[in-house]
Amino acid sequence: MTEPIQTAQGAQGAQGAPAAPPRLPPSGAFMPLVSIRDHRRLALTLMIVVAAIGAPLAWYKSRAYTYEVFASIYVAPRFVKVLHSDQELEFQSNSQYQQYVEQQVRNISRYDIVRETLAQLGRYRALWQTPGLSERKAALRLIKALSARAVKNTYLISVTLEGNQADGLAETLDILLRIYLETMKKEDLYASDERLVNLRERQKTLAGVIQEKSIRRTVLAELLGVTGFDGKTQNPYERLLQDSSTALDEARRKLVVAKAALDAYDPQAGAAARLALESAALQIVANDSGLNSLKYHLWARRGELLNEISGLSPQHPLRAVAERKLRDLEQDVQTATTNVMEATRTQLLEQRRTTLREAQQVEQALAAQRQGIQERANWFITNFNEGMALAQDMDRLQSQLNAISERIDFLTLEAEAPGFLRLQSHALPPDYPSGGGPKKLVALVLVVAVGLGLIVPIGLDLMDRRIKTAAQAHRLLGFAPVAALLDKREAHNRLVWIDQMRRLILTLGQEEREHDTRRIALTSVKAGSGVTDLILDLAREFARDGLRVIAVEANALKPDRRYMGGPLTPGLIDLLNGEVTLDQVILPAEGDLPDRIPVGLALQRHLPFYDRFSQALDPLLERYDIILLDTPPVLLSADAEYLARYADAVLLLVQARHTLPGELKRAARLLEKADPRVFGAIVTHLRVYKGGGYYADMVQKYQESEAAASQLIQAHMNIGAPTVDAVETGPPASKWGKFWHPFKFRKKRIKPSSVA
Repeated sequence: MTEPIQTAQGAQGAQGAPAAPPRLPPSGAFMPLVSIRDHRRLALTLMIVVAAIGAPLAWYKSRAYTYEVFASIYVAPRFVKVLHSDQELEFQSNSQYQQYVEQQVRNISRYDIVRETLAQLGRYRALWQTPGLSERKAALRLIKALSARAVKNTYLISVTLEGNQADGLAETLDILLRIYLETMKKEDLYASDERLVNLRERQKTLAGVIQEKSIRRTVLAELLGVTGFDGKTQNPYERLLQDSSTALDEARRKLVVAKAALDAYDPQAGAAARLALESAALQIVANDSGLNSLKYHLWARRGELLNEISGLSPQHPLRAVAERKLRDLEQDVQTATTNVMEATRTQLLEQRRTTLREAQQVEQALAAQRQGIQERANWFITNFNEGMALAQDMDRLQSQLNAISERIDFLTLEAEAPGFLRLQSHALPPDYPSGGGPKKLVALVLVVAVGLGLIVPIGLDLMDRRIKTAAQAHRLLGFAPVAALLDKREAHNRLVWIDQMRRLILTLGQEEREHDTRRIALTSVKAGSGVTDLILDLAREFARDGLRVIAVEANALKPDRRYMGGPLTPGLIDLLNGEVTLDQVILPAEGDLPDRIPVGLALQRHLPFYDRFSQALDPLLERYDIILLDTPPVLLSADAEYLARYADAVLLLVQARHTLPGELKRAARLLEKADPRVFGAIVTHLRVYKGGGYYADMVQKYQESEAAASQLIQAHMNIGAPTVDAVETGPPASKWGKFWHPFKFRKKRIKPSSVA
């Protein structure tokens, strides 16, 4: 599992609560003074070029306005009206008033106003439009000479006109302001002329429509016989229709009764109806006075005959006559009763049929009468409703006509109102020139030249995306670098660089003792980062600590001469090929060079036989305490990924002012994919900015310490400047090395998000 390196505080935090990554001090990535000093030639060139070109051009192009005239305009906070009120021309707040004032300041120099001013200037037009100059350019020239501003804490706008001669300036400004006020008055009542034409056309159209509707309403009133059309007018047919409906309903009820009465006695309706008719007829017959009188006389005669035959024997001839007469009397009574009964039944049926026919005739007559009244009522209602609609339309149109008439009156009268704007003071002819000239413009050009000379170098540094500080590498990787090394090629960095190397050696030595980290591979993001230089420096420092160390060149991409012992010296590639033994490829230390193994003759620019690597190099662990592997850049060779798996620890060199953030992220991803056990980063070739910063202060302190040591040695030994060895063996300045001491390996894998 990959384990990036952290500080001692971070390692202690891992034992308890997780500690935040240490915050590295700034190294002067953005320092304006340093940027200007680094690009001083560019800055000076820009200043000279801009000044040399701009100053004469400004002098030539500028026109000296030597005369000025002034006038002022009063902007009322309220519209000065003729009519009582008009909500269209009221300011709702102070901000609206301020916006209106700012708008008027800009309207004064409006192109259409200036152009109309030129048309009305007369002989003064030559002041602005010289022969051969177009009207547009003359207008732009006049606009350039105009300036207007709102006077603070007042209701005034101050207008200034500049020119190179006094004659005509005041007249020009007065004419321009007059045209401006006339134009603004029209625009306050926006397009009042066109609006008046449209309103009058609409007024005429509405009057014609009202006249047509009035004529039609009069015709309808005469036709219906009413004086007006409103909700109070009653329909005269409404009462007739109501009475007719009532009579028709009554007739229909009588018709139903008559039909029911006929059905009750109609023999064709069934046995019940015949029985009812018979009963009614019997009742009438029983109460018939003529029949009863006839019966009375016949029964009297019958009584007489019965008296006559009461004493006669059956054989008596008179008895037979009397009995015959009795039978005739009974027959007469029966016949008379039957005739009356039949006549009564016929009379009852005919009477009810007659009643039914009368009810039907009445119902038909009333229905026809109601239909006629309904038609008349509908005719009246239709025409009356039309009249009502005409009256409502006329009222609505009349309201519109009244509103239009009021608007026409408003526009007509308010066109003469003072409005918001009026001329406060006229322009007066100038008595003496007011100065001016191209000096201000030339001075401005010089200021711009100096500004560009200062800004461009700073901008170049800001646009430079290369990694410049250890803090940038920290943010990109997600963990603090193991070390941040100054550029040792600068003489004033020597003491600080020596201290930083000692701290790096202490860190790696502690890792070797605690975790048996003996195979250390150094690689870089891209070529030229000084991997070989750092390995040789580390080997010397390890040797000074009494450790046995060997440097193995595993970079077949670009071998280094310092590893070679001779033209045909065998190396690592020959060892992996099995052509030589380990003793044959080890070159003993000489001078500043440690024990080392060159890469050998690399024809294919990569290492062969990865599977033999452990077998070939692991015996070195029996002879040496530390094996330093010089590997190719991660982005250029896949050998670096394999060697990252083989080594106990991998250190990625990030050269300041040479590596881009994207390159560092890609290299970190490749190493993360290789999954080394321990992974750290070293930022090299850091630059010290004399303008300030952490490293500049550190260098200054070391220089002061060296000077003090020299003075002390001179005082006691009466010799010259201290030797390098004396200074190097002196105690380190622990105060200024506090940031980097000590480093430990953090037991935490790099997260992909840390290097994304």
